[in-house]
Amino acid sequence: MISIKKIISGSLLGLCICAAGAVQAEPENNTETDEIKAPKAKEVAELQVGDDLYVSENVNVWLRTCPRPTCKIVNSIHVGEKITFNKLSDDRKFVEINYNGKQYWMQYRDLQVEPCGEAKADLLEGKIAELKNSLENYDSEVAANYRAAKAKLEKLEKENASLKSTLAAQNEKIEDLDATRRDFADKLETKELDMQMRWWLQGAVIAFCGAIIGIICVYIPRPSSKRRNRF
Repeated sequence: MISIKKIISGSLLGLCICAAGAVQAEPENNTETDEIKAPKAKEVAELQVGDDLYVSENVNVWLRTCPRPTCKIVNSIHVGEKITFNKLSDDRKFVEINYNGKQYWMQYRDLQVEPCGEAKADLLEGKIAELKNSLENYDSEVAANYRAAKAKLEKLEKENASLKSTLAAQNEKIEDLDATRRDFADKLETKELDMQMRWWLQGAVIAFCGAIIGIICVYIPRPSSKRRNRF
């Protein structure tokens, strides 16, 4: 175990020294390199100074038989793999987990609750597929709603045209009835005037006849009173 730590520490120290030397050796005037861009590297060996790189998902995390750094390493697990929690160690620096039906101990700092690595990529791909499916369904739903709305609009337009036609016919009928009413009103008014004129004429005739009768009665001879006393 101590030798493994020494190897890892030596490797990290060498990487730091190489990186520092590379930074110091970088030329000040790099306009030419900026203008000429190298193709994107496919492997670590093809990288240039200053290129970005990431920790590989193939890095192994050690699995131990007990909750101590000196315990024997019996297995390894990749970054992002899903495991199940069992319990914490007394010093809370190690966690007992279940992996492939067996119990192992891992360092607390090597674990997290949120998915990462390949597991997170799978989760995101699942969400993307779900969103694509929802988008396709949404497009279909929008198209169906559009067709339904269009059909309803056409129906309403037909009903509106029918109502307009009915309203126009009713307005025409109302105008005809109003014209008939005015005609009858004019006739009634004329008839009333005729009747009033007739009444005036009848009154005048009656008055004239009365006057004539009165005149006749004045000139009719009356019997004398002497002849009446004789008897």
